[in-house]
Amino acid sequence: MAGMWLAGYPLAQHTAKGTPAGSTNPLIDYHIIYAAALPIVLALAYAGHTWGLGRHWAKLPIVQRNRWLI
Repeated sequence: MAGMWLAGYPLAQHTAKGTPAGSTNPLIDYHIIYAAALPIVLALAYAGHTWGLGRHWAKLPIVQRNRWLI
């Protein structure tokens, strides 16, 4: 998402003719919103347990002793 945001970063606010470029807001863009929302959604959906190594990680003895590692 960061690469997509940089690819569309509006360096010029006006074209060579002086008309507005029609670029989006460089600070709050949908790529940034998606990049911030994606980890939150994946964490809430327990994606690590479903598609990743979350179940195996939770069974490790060090994780069992230190529950904050989950």
